[in-house]
Amino acid sequence: MLFNSFSYLAFFLLVFTLYWVMPDKHRRLFLLLASYFFYMSWKPEYGLLILALTVVNYWLGLKIGNLLSEQPQKAKNWLSVGLVFNLGCLCFYKYTNFLLQSFFSAITYGGSIAHIKALETAQSPAINIILPLGISFFTFEFIHYIVDVYRGSKPVKSPLDFALFASFFPSQIAGQIKRCQDFMHQLEEKPTLKAEYFNEGLFLILQGFFKKIVLGDNIGLLVGQGFHNLQNLSLCDAWVTAIGFTFQIFFDFSGYTDIGRGSALLLGYKVPENFNLPFLAHNLTNFWHRWHISLSTWLRDYLFIPLGGSRGSAWQTRRNTFLTMVLGGLWHGADWTFVIWGILHGAGLILSKEWTDFAARTSWLKPLRQTRVWHWCGVAFVCLFICQVSIFMRAPNLDQALCLVGKFFGFGINGITGDVSTALLQSTVVYTLPVYLLYAWLHQRSLTMAKNGVALPSLARLAQSCWQSSKALRLTTSAMLALFISCMAPSQLSPFIYFQF
Repeated sequence: MLFNSFSYLAFFLLVFTLYWVMPDKHRRLFLLLASYFFYMSWKPEYGLLILALTVVNYWLGLKIGNLLSEQPQKAKNWLSVGLVFNLGCLCFYKYTNFLLQSFFSAITYGGSIAHIKALETAQSPAINIILPLGISFFTFEFIHYIVDVYRGSKPVKSPLDFALFASFFPSQIAGQIKRCQDFMHQLEEKPTLKAEYFNEGLFLILQGFFKKIVLGDNIGLLVGQGFHNLQNLSLCDAWVTAIGFTFQIFFDFSGYTDIGRGSALLLGYKVPENFNLPFLAHNLTNFWHRWHISLSTWLRDYLFIPLGGSRGSAWQTRRNTFLTMVLGGLWHGADWTFVIWGILHGAGLILSKEWTDFAARTSWLKPLRQTRVWHWCGVAFVCLFICQVSIFMRAPNLDQALCLVGKFFGFGINGITGDVSTALLQSTVVYTLPVYLLYAWLHQRSLTMAKNGVALPSLARLAQSCWQSSKALRLTTSAMLALFISCMAPSQLSPFIYFQF
């Protein structure tokens, strides 16, 4: 059941209605059952997987919490058991075939010539393992939970509450990596349907549909056309394909999280924001403070800091940064292209930090660093870097990724313009993307002004007042936007990109 499907809209409308009309004491159980139905609608047997992981981690949390004060070493041992169990499940489902194929390739290319010839026609071994949706996300949530209990947080006593935390459908498959303490705090407060939650939730759902369907899916048509004909791409085609995928994955993933956040708000819950205009980042460190925020903070708190963080020497800090990003790349996908993606991001973060430190201690650069030209040059560099590195997330293999990177710089191009760039000029993206970018800029501008205590212009205040006070205006605008989204939708429904991660 995809967020961008009519089946999800029907499912959510039913859940929303029943959830708020039933007595409060039954709502958590109902929401838990609805979350399992949502997850099992794709493949029923994997409901048993998330149930087994939930039961084991619930028990581990209680065990570690009980042993922590009197027998800390035993608590640490049980933490190790929990980490092995969770990572073992993730590795089995996600990395078994990758490890088998890598081992097979190493034997093939590392053996004798006769051995290689004997294996020329052989195929890499593979086990028919279907990757459970969201396993990368909810195993990280379980790991965070048992680690935090070991660090002193109180374990969750209620099995129902813990199961709901693990399976909460608005963030279950490819959403934010929730923090258990934040979710439990909301359960204790007894969620209510507030007017501001309803308005913001409906707005976020429509915004998410607009991002995913109108922008992400239509850009995806151009990207697919480019990747299906890499050898014959022109120079402009190569750039349109790479830049297009960067925007596609942003609109696809941020659209999913917007729909999830909006759905959660309509049920009375808040889940964390996951994106903060990442393409306005002025360096790579700032980019990772804005992109997939729940993952980047998880990697910082549960990988980078345990590795030593920035507490050691400069070399150790660089090593920890590099290892964190390589493992973060492997988290995204079981392929060497994702490892290279992580390597490039790790190297990029290190070089970005070195350049920032160099510029800070260089006196003649100080006046330049305070100008907007310096800032926007940094933004342009980040966008260029992300566009090139993102290719390794999309390309089916390393050869095709390198082929496209080469075409960026004029190697093996087929002219200056071509089919993909021509298709761009005929696409709805030409006028919908500038409209969204203008909206995003105005929205961010208004938030910044409000944060700094600066009054909005009179026209903006009038529009804001009308929107907040008129239900008819909100409903009419929402209906018109929903109609526009349905008209702009491609003929074929597209799954969310992060489902494969």
